Amino acid sequence: MKNLVFIFVVAINISNAQDSSIVGYFRMTEVSFCMDECSMYYLEDEFGTIVSNISNQNNIQFLDRYLNRFVQIEGESIQCVECEAINITSITFSQDCQVPVYCPIDPCLYSNCYSNNSAECVANYCGGCYSDYYNNIDGELIYCEPPPGVVDLTGIDFGDCDMALGVGWVNNRCQPISGCGWVADSINYFDAFFTTEEECLDASMLDTEKTVPSKYYLEQNYPNPFNPTTKIVFFLPKELFVDIRVYNMLGRIINHLVYDVKNSGSHSIIWDGTNDQGKLVSPGIYFYRFYGSDFIQTRKMILLN
Repeated sequence: MKNLVFIFVVAINISNAQDSSIVGYFRMTEVSFCMDECSMYYLEDEFGTIVSNISNQNNIQFLDRYLNRFVQIEGESIQCVECEAINITSITFSQDCQVPVYCPIDPCLYSNCYSNNSAECVANYCGGCYSDYYNNIDGELIYCEPPPGVVDLTGIDFGDCDMALGVGWVNNRCQPISGCGWVADSINYFDAFFTTEEECLDASMLDTEKTVPSKYYLEQNYPNPFNPTTKIVFFLPKELFVDIRVYNMLGRIINHLVYDVKNSGSHSIIWDGTNDQGKLVSPGIYFYRFYGSDFIQTRKMILLN
């Protein structure tokens, strides 16, 4: 179990406590053998290894904003009943990850801080395509109220499952969300989800017509696996003749989804599981391939019964 965390200490004297500064993904512990507040949280490196237990004896507020994000924590090493931990004195988002996520478009271009138009957006690529807002006077992190048309789902745990729940407002922007169901902490969030990213963007009143990607990119279809339809998004830094085909496991062309000139920007298409003749294909594994100029990219998708 990933969240079963315990770090035993042979012997530590509190007088030998030292200040520490560490980075990693900030997680909440579900089950622990430490039996004290030393293990309410823990820090995990980019490869899933536990770095340290984390304690919040200083009662720093709004720690939930940092959950599952790559952060820098400063604090003092302490010993509780059975475990050693770092007691937080400060926590900030960090961009010093070794394996950042590739985002075809600056996350800040698809984001807004509805409650503070003067806030500065800073993109962060550690663990996701994040858009964080800071006060342009003192540089402090700002919590942005969501636009009236959306519900802020940031920090809500929908479970560790791969079921596509829909598109929701997370970290100041519209993002696909997966989980085990729409109920979390006895609250049903079904009405907070949108079927498509376009619906979410419309509800959030974001103007994205002028956003231009930095390079060609073909996203993983969503949802995946799927039935009966799935959405494929691709990005073009300039006008280009685009050819997108669906292949079966034998390498035979099933459907031409796109065969046309497209303008720069983001584009999306829906595949309904049919071939070029409009007939439904059998459930199974399929591949969709993007052909454009000197750029070719292929991804796998699964059609369910």
